[in-house]
Amino acid sequence: MSIGLEKILQIKSKVKLEQLYNLLASLIILLIISFAFIALKRPISVQQFHAVLEISEQQNCPESQDLAILLSRQPEVSTGQYLKLMQAYHFEAARAHQLPAWTEEQS
Repeated sequence: MSIGLEKILQIKSKVKLEQLYNLLASLIILLIISFAFIALKRPISVQQFHAVLEISEQQNCPESQDLAILLSRQPEVSTGQYLKLMQAYHFEAARAHQLPAWTEEQS
């Protein structure tokens, strides 16, 4: 019994408190990344799917429209795919607002 206790005390003396804090912080970061990955793989809600359908019907952003049409044809859309579509849509919409107006003279 004393041999096991001595080994535990030797291990305890070798492990520093800073190492335990580093291990705990690493474990928490790993859990956060795992939960984020799981959340991105979950399917989207009905309201989000309706947003995908609305983007697939609009004409202002053709690249986002094409992506939305592809997503609307899938049986299940993940949250990660939905967020990529939303990012592309907002980027394309912002870019469209920055372009100069087209005039009749330029035709």
